[in-house]
Amino acid sequence: MCFKEILGSTNIEGIIDSYAEYLFRKHPLNLKRFKSRRDALGEAALAEAVVFGLLQSLHLSPEIHEDIQTGGPDFVCAGSTLGFGLRPFIEPRTKDRFVVEATCLEPDAVTARSTIPNEPPEDVNGGPFSILTKSICYKARDKATQLGGYPVPRVLAVASSHAQVGAIFNTVGAEYALTSDAKIVNPMGSVEPRQCTDLRTSVFLRIARDRQAVVPCLQSISAILLIAVYRDKSEVYGILHPEPAQPLQIGFFPKIPFVRLTKWPVTDGIISTEWVVADPDGRGIPHRPVRANA
Repeated sequence: MCFKEILGSTNIEGIIDSYAEYLFRKHPLNLKRFKSRRDALGEAALAEAVVFGLLQSLHLSPEIHEDIQTGGPDFVCAGSTLGFGLRPFIEPRTKDRFVVEATCLEPDAVTARSTIPNEPPEDVNGGPFSILTKSICYKARDKATQLGGYPVPRVLAVASSHAQVGAIFNTVGAEYALTSDAKIVNPMGSVEPRQCTDLRTSVFLRIARDRQAVVPCLQSISAILLIAVYRDKSEVYGILHPEPAQPLQIGFFPKIPFVRLTKWPVTDGIISTEWVVADPDGRGIPHRPVRANA
């Protein structure tokens, strides 16, 4: 299918094909790697294309950053018309820039870990399932080193096209990724049970070795985007690090809600969260074909 034939398309195939056309025109050396990802792990290629298209839709001027020899984050973005060419440990004009690494949760893995079938909701009977807090945490750990060392904010985008991804990529899933899964405890002598967390699968928090404080971890990641990919749009939820090496301004991502800690540092062992959004007009981002001349 040629690029002109899919200009009006808003489905996933249109995004992937138009992204491949973009690489062909502007980054031919990266096209071979993208094709191999598409052939071997379709979800990885889908995540790369969808995240790039989403960044274009938000007018963030994404450019390919990954070097086929040395690697690095997938994209570099700018909130202004600054030049590109960012590489680690180089001091360009970085005020409005950030880098983005796109990754995915494979549908089969989502089904195996959550017990949710990869089938449309209307075809599945309800039942218990697991939220994929641990999987999100492991993805962040795997990518933390790759995102380290850059003089700008670093964003990890985790995408999935599982048919029922909305059951796990939502406000609860984002909150649990930040604080770890909640547990209900009822200490002896207490009148009412209360929620607690051990932070074991929190992406950004840990309990100190002396168990007297909550401390930050994975500070090379400024924020995480959970991206639920549907046929015609993506729904996005953000998670902000309370103390990253490079803080991210959520104004880069209008319309996308971010969960963050209400108070940092944590005092008295009380962890609370809140949702913030730069431009509260909704979180759904319609799919648009990637533009080669953007």
